[in-house]
Amino acid sequence: MRLLFTIILLSILLNACTSDTNEQKVDSTALADSSEAIVSNWECIPGEKAGLITSGSSEQQLINKLGKANVSVHDTIYGAEGMFSIGTIIYKGTPNEAHITWKDTLNFKDPAYVEIGFVEPGKENEVQWYVTNGVKVGTKLTELEQINGKPFNFSGFGWDYGGSVVDWNGGKLMNADSTSYLSIILAYDYENQALSSVAEKVMGDQSFESKNPHAQKLNPFVAHFIISFK
Repeated sequence: MRLLFTIILLSILLNACTSDTNEQKVDSTALADSSEAIVSNWECIPGEKAGLITSGSSEQQLINKLGKANVSVHDTIYGAEGMFSIGTIIYKGTPNEAHITWKDTLNFKDPAYVEIGFVEPGKENEVQWYVTNGVKVGTKLTELEQINGKPFNFSGFGWDYGGSVVDWNGGKLMNADSTSYLSIILAYDYENQALSSVAEKVMGDQSFESKNPHAQKLNPFVAHFIISFK
């Protein structure tokens, strides 16, 4: 009897240990899946996605996924030269605020592009959005050159389109079909008086190379980036 009791007891203990191990495995898997989902929420692939937003997304789908509190529907999207459109804003009022302009403006679906970078100066590192190639809000001009693999051209500062990258010059941030689904707008600390004299050298409605010594010294950062869809 004692032998039988011992065998039964060992069997119960073994099953209990196995059950605990399986539960741990399930929990670990769930955590991993959750972690991947969180990362995916901020990952941007030019031409394909901006977090959960893909070429076939709609405003209603975003409400279903993110909740009404995180989606500002039929909101005003402001552009350059006083232009504006009606689109959708997600995470409004936070460092991760993003503006969505739709191709189908009647049904608010099929995004044309998503713009990211609506954050107060000095808080660029609070933005969680990032591009798979390493670009994010706050990336410096010299870093952007390294990611692109060669110098690029941007428009001079001091006007509505100032700081916009106008030509990647065949670098890695341009697709094989000579297009780019990633647009960049650079900025610098306008309140820093020490930068004023340098910034004056790269001002106005003209194109400057990133390798320009004044541009290198100013070393502006990515203030906004825009993901377009194929």
